[in-house]
Amino acid sequence: MATKSILETCTESLSRVQQFDPATLGREDDLGRQMSFVEAVPFAEAVIDVYKRIPITALDDFTDGQLNAIQGQADADFNVFKQILDFDATANNASNTRKQLISGLQSRRDQVFDQLWQFIAYGVARITDTSLLESQARATIQSIKDQSEKLTKELGNAKVDADAALAAIRAVASEQGVSQQASYFKGEAESQETLAATWLDYTYKFAGAVAFFAVASLSLHKWEWLSPANTFEAIQLATSKVLVFAVLAYMLIMSARNYTTHKHNAVVNRHRQNALLTYRALVEAAGEGGTQDIVLAHAASCIFSPQDTGFSQQRGESLATSKSVLELLTKNTAPRGSE
Repeated sequence: MATKSILETCTESLSRVQQFDPATLGREDDLGRQMSFVEAVPFAEAVIDVYKRIPITALDDFTDGQLNAIQGQADADFNVFKQILDFDATANNASNTRKQLISGLQSRRDQVFDQLWQFIAYGVARITDTSLLESQARATIQSIKDQSEKLTKELGNAKVDADAALAAIRAVASEQGVSQQASYFKGEAESQETLAATWLDYTYKFAGAVAFFAVASLSLHKWEWLSPANTFEAIQLATSKVLVFAVLAYMLIMSARNYTTHKHNAVVNRHRQNALLTYRALVEAAGEGGTQDIVLAHAASCIFSPQDTGFSQQRGESLATSKSVLELLTKNTAPRGSE
């Protein structure tokens, strides 16, 4: 068996020659066509092909002397390649040196093969050894199995993460959908609040007008141009005062009613907005099964049924509607055997 240091040195030398690119030897760009080594490139390729026939894995089986022989040949040829790469066309006797290098490479392939053919033959036999191939195949299959198990595990983890991300995306999309629906109620609530504020201002103004006319009417008969001269004029003045007061009172009542109506609508829409924004927490807290359906039914009833806000005269209608929905849901979800 080979010594470790000799094996490493031989491996480095052989790998260096096997991986060398013979195309770099041409140097036509910097040396010109006449002084280039373009014709030496095919000879270098043939030499490198001989070295490539020796498997690096077969070096473990060679002795130190055999490794030294392989290393010596590899280093010698790499030295020739280096001389071509370092060749200076301006040096003395450059033309003869060029010819010698090309001539040496031309016959080098056969010389290398004569020195290394036994190592090539052993490497080929080792590669085609069925028992060795079987061992390598088993090792490869085991490696593939290990990799597949690792990839399967990673895919499983990725699927779990993807499912979690999908659930989060669905939750966000659902929340966005609910928020979008709630925005409609928010906009309506703000619109109703604006109208309620407008009618409240009118209510204050008409209330002031009624109060002002009530005070002023106490002294209307004392005004000279309004003072009645007879019973007919007195009746006419009283009738006019009643009519004006009735109109002002009617406008005051209508303004107050419009205010309470818009205020009621604003409170109801604000309530529906808040109900939509909070119902998901109730559904998630309800758990699975029919409980969620009951919670959803109550939530829908609470959102869409008429509500008692204190600004309207309706009483008890929302409770009746909620109860009817619950009774209908309970009847629909009852077991068939109980019918």
